[in-house]
Amino acid sequence: MTPWQFLKRQFRRGNSKDDGQKTVTRLVDLSFSLLQGGNYIEARGLLLRTLDYQSEIQNPILLEWILTSLSRTWKETEEYQKWTEFFSDFIARNPNSAVAYNLRAESHWYGGNLHDAIADYSRTLELDPNDAGAFLGRGQVFMESHDFTHALKDLDLALALMDSVPNADSAWKADFEAFARNGRAAAYAGLGDLNRAMEEFDKSIALCPENAWVYFNRAQAYQNRGDRDNAVINYRLAIAKKRPKLTFTKRAHAKTQLSTLTI
Repeated sequence: MTPWQFLKRQFRRGNSKDDGQKTVTRLVDLSFSLLQGGNYIEARGLLLRTLDYQSEIQNPILLEWILTSLSRTWKETEEYQKWTEFFSDFIARNPNSAVAYNLRAESHWYGGNLHDAIADYSRTLELDPNDAGAFLGRGQVFMESHDFTHALKDLDLALALMDSVPNADSAWKADFEAFARNGRAAAYAGLGDLNRAMEEFDKSIALCPENAWVYFNRAQAYQNRGDRDNAVINYRLAIAKKRPKLTFTKRAHAKTQLSTLTI
């Protein structure tokens, strides 16, 4: 059973068959198809309509899927400020939603607001102390903030909690571990432990070879130790890879560094 099939089965078990629930089911099915096809703006419109029925959505798994999918639409279209604004409004109406704080934290991170991202990830963990994704996200942001010791602590906790995430399949776990090891690698590089950093980069790439962020971080590690050739190779890979792609700020930085390194 795929995660989507599980979600739909749980949703249909936990909700009645009144007109509102039928509408939500129809909108969710349509938005899922649009997301699969990369039609993010159209999917967003349908997902926003499902929230008109939020009081009737009795299954928290479904609501989390809707919010996470909405988050994905702004991430893919690189509308980071709108992403943040939506979740700020949602949190104002739902102040104890750990999922909403987690997703707003991600919007801050992608938008380059690292201090706000750490604050929102920390609030997520106050509401849900075992949220593996929040430890993963906060660890990455700590790393980008050059707080490498706290980064490693959070990323280690994320890996320790990974197997306890409900209904996580092997593909999700592989990506999760890859992202955590990428952050660990960059943190070790920041601490000057380059051998361990490269081991972690290799493990991350083996798990998720299309992740642009791992090549970006490895390019910076090579550049910082004066290895221009490998830095160039990895910056080029960081621009080319798309799952997930870099933010536009990081893409711009990679292109600038390539121009400098290849003169």
